[in-house]
Amino acid sequence: MARTILVVDDNAPFRGMLKSMLKMRGYEPVVASTAAEGLQLAANPAIEAVLVDFDMPGTNGLEFCRQLGEQNRAAGRDVPTWIITGVLDPEVGKRAADVGALLVVRKPINVDAMCGMLEREFAKRSQGGSS
Repeated sequence: MARTILVVDDNAPFRGMLKSMLKMRGYEPVVASTAAEGLQLAANPAIEAVLVDFDMPGTNGLEFCRQLGEQNRAAGRDVPTWIITGVLDPEVGKRAADVGALLVVRKPINVDAMCGMLEREFAKRSQGGSS
């Protein structure tokens, strides 16, 4: 069964490209264009991982991660989350970790490397480890 990955990004072309690339690699992508929509979709227990854009209007990726963490704790869930960004500031990684993101994925994305990262996290979690 395909793993369900939530992609939250306000950029429609990028969101569509990432959805297609994930689907081609055997995942079941679900997409949201806003943080509010993403939080709503993330409540679905089928969601196994989240990729969220750092720079979105309104609620940005960091705030989304903070809210998602609260939502997951209340539901007793631990869904791995990564922030996607074109920002090269190393401070972004620290801020992302502070709100519960596992890693910052830099744009342009190497989809094969990103999928490898997802699979390593899934394998670690299936062996009883967590981040």
